Amino acid sequence: MDQRTMLIVGQVFIVILAVILALAPNLYKFAILLYFVGIIAISMYKARSTGSSGVSREEVEKARTLFREEKAMELAAEDEEYLREVSKQVRAMFIPLLLFPVYIVIFQAVPALEPRVAEALQGLGIADARVARLLLWLAAFEGMFALNQVVRKLTGGASKPAPMVPPAYRVTEKGIVIKGGLGRVIPFPLPSGAEVRLDEKRNYVEIEMGKGVRMRFYTRKARRLYELLLRHGVKERGRGGTQENGRG
Repeated sequence: MDQRTMLIVGQVFIVILAVILALAPNLYKFAILLYFVGIIAISMYKARSTGSSGVSREEVEKARTLFREEKAMELAAEDEEYLREVSKQVRAMFIPLLLFPVYIVIFQAVPALEPRVAEALQGLGIADARVARLLLWLAAFEGMFALNQVVRKLTGGASKPAPMVPPAYRVTEKGIVIKGGLGRVIPFPLPSGAEVRLDEKRNYVEIEMGKGVRMRFYTRKARRLYELLLRHGVKERGRGGTQENGRG
């Protein structure tokens, strides 16, 4: 999920919660829980869609194997720059937890402020108490959302996410079969706009799928993997790859 989409989803979520609390204030505790769960989910969410080429998972898995790597995670553990990226992302993911005390204070303050806001609105000719609740909760949720975004930006949480690294994988004539927790396939050809990058010095080939999604494949035979991906995974002749710190 890119930054713009995340902001839109967050705004929709805020409006829904504010309306719920304006119409049904008895759902106060439920709304608090829903907000906390929602903001963590938005902060941690990663796009996992890699596009579709019309090739089924079964076709990819049963096709002839061209390349196999079983020790990718061991190589990733040797990449100090990657470890720094992951460490930075983990810290950013825990930021919502650190802000919980502030959120709780805001949640407790809103009901106490409701009579004052309702009185002020009555002076403007608006007598419906639900309007006061709606405006208060909108302001509270917007404030919490803005605080979360500012803190994430200041601490680097809004920077480019660390790439996903499969612990093991194999490349077939029809795509890439990923083993372990990511358990998925990436069919060939790669999605339009995907970029393939080689870094022999750090022993990996990286595929950027778009929308901030990066898949990094560690291997001692990075150049061989890179050439296989260009040959079988890149459909358009004009699309190639880039090389960083190459040795050959």
